[in-house]
Amino acid sequence: MYESMEKEIILRNYKFPYKPSTDGYYHINIAGRTEGRGQFKAKSLERLKEKVYAYEKGINGHARKRFKEVFEMVQERKLSMTKDNEKRLSVSNTVNKNKQDYKRFFQGTDFEQLFVDTIRPKDIEEIYQYNLSRYNLRKKAALAMRGIIKNVMLLALRQEWIEKNPYLSADFGQFKDMIEPDSITEERGYTEQELEKIHAFIAEKQKKKPDYFPAYALELQIMCGLRRGEVPPLMWEDFHDGYMDIHREQITVQKTAKEPEHDAIVSHTKTWKDRHYPITTDVSEFLKRLRMIHKAYGIKSEYLFPAPTETKVISNNTVYNFYRRMCEKLGIVVRSDIVRGTHAFRRNAITQVINQSNGNILMASKLFGNTPAVINQNYYTGLDLEKAKEVLEAF
Repeated sequence: MYESMEKEIILRNYKFPYKPSTDGYYHINIAGRTEGRGQFKAKSLERLKEKVYAYEKGINGHARKRFKEVFEMVQERKLSMTKDNEKRLSVSNTVNKNKQDYKRFFQGTDFEQLFVDTIRPKDIEEIYQYNLSRYNLRKKAALAMRGIIKNVMLLALRQEWIEKNPYLSADFGQFKDMIEPDSITEERGYTEQELEKIHAFIAEKQKKKPDYFPAYALELQIMCGLRRGEVPPLMWEDFHDGYMDIHREQITVQKTAKEPEHDAIVSHTKTWKDRHYPITTDVSEFLKRLRMIHKAYGIKSEYLFPAPTETKVISNNTVYNFYRRMCEKLGIVVRSDIVRGTHAFRRNAITQVINQSNGNILMASKLFGNTPAVINQNYYTGLDLEKAKEVLEAF
């Protein structure tokens, strides 16, 4: 009823034509609109009114906006503000993730139908508490929910649809005991015994099937603590005297109305930071072995891990599937509850570097492409007590 009344009031501000122009269309000028020479046209008067009202509900219009509508505007702006095509692929994945989170937390609730200029801190606290009650959320998921509200209200404030941001006054701290505790970081890496089994399994796989590149890709990922997406697009030219360049990533572009899910190689890493990784003796020997495989099988590819795919390389999903099958055969539990997949090898590598360097988190940050704070919170699995004992004994 309100929207019907609002529509009527808004359309009164426009002087609609009584009859179509000579081209058979009804035309109307929109003040302040530059696209299409500031004019709308339609075959029927009703359709023209619908276009005008849709414009008024949009980012530049004057109609009141609901939370749901502003959320969609936030996502559209993320994409429209990204010019580079490769960056748009990554941003598109972020937008799809945001939409999934929105569907989980807000779709079908009364909150999404609230006009942004009526939302109070209490409303935000209630929807936050409601989702904490119906889901077992950890800190990361709770922050994702809050992030959606924060970005919606921030856009509303910047567009002057609201005078004061209620998000800033919401008391989220009162619900801290409703958030599930994060899994213990120490449990999210692999034990020495598990790593020994994994290395032996990979070596046996390479022996039985020398041209099976996922086994080599996983070996390098474990050795250097690389992200899953950083391994497939590695090229021979990325390896220089003493170091390798890590400046590309393979991403899985999620399904859209126009395209199916597919892999793409982009010229940036997850954190948009290129980095150098020293070529150790182990890495050097690995490269020699891999070159011999390329030569033995007559493979002439610029990539380390080629495959007959659109990207010309193996998929990181292929590597993960090999890892999963390996764990099943070795009896190693892949625990989704503590996020201990192939990414956990990264925790082992980071922890080893920190412990062997007497706690040099800054060096680990440069090597692995995470901030010291993120490393300390999510990747450092624990103190090497033997190493600590040596340090203490030196006093």
